[in-house]
Amino acid sequence: MSDFKTRFVLDCELEYPRLNQYYWFNSSTRKSEPCEKTRPGAEKSVGFKLPKDKAVELWNDAKAHFNDVKSRKPDMGDFKTIHSYRENEDGTISFRAKRKGMTARGTPGADIAVVDGNNKLLDDVGFWGGSIGGVKFSMLPTFNQSKNEWGITFMLEKVQVTQPIYGGDGGEDFPVHNTANNGSSTAATSDDLYQDSIPF
Repeated sequence: MSDFKTRFVLDCELEYPRLNQYYWFNSSTRKSEPCEKTRPGAEKSVGFKLPKDKAVELWNDAKAHFNDVKSRKPDMGDFKTIHSYRENEDGTISFRAKRKGMTARGTPGADIAVVDGNNKLLDDVGFWGGSIGGVKFSMLPTFNQSKNEWGITFMLEKVQVTQPIYGGDGGEDFPVHNTANNGSSTAATSDDLYQDSIPF
């Protein structure tokens, strides 16, 4: 069995797309800034917003996958969260999927395919948040060192944009919040399953 599990999320609102080039988070300015693919911390990412019932379904699937991996890797801790999730005032839940520019071995990683509704490469990937589409990602158990908790990270694989929105200077950015995953490492595991409640 693999530590990765592929998921598709369809017909959702896309948020804070960072797909037209690589970005890194500048802790001094508290903003994502364009950078070369080889820069440490460089990544492409996209957020997506789900209604609560769909978010609960995704959360339960992520937890089940985490516990499946944990059953094979007893040094792992208990499932606590999906890293980078955020609750919105309107009752929806936002998540983020990302992919680093470089692999852990220091080689260039695969780029992210961004396609239109016909699964053809999108000509202009500089679309805005609020566009509608789908996201393909892999769920991977990771450890957030800054928060000392295990959870699931969404590793971005592909994005489909069915209703793109364009315009403006592209200056929108992720809000800064405490649930961000600021440094995670891949799986390791434990025996008894942690029965936590969904936080939203």
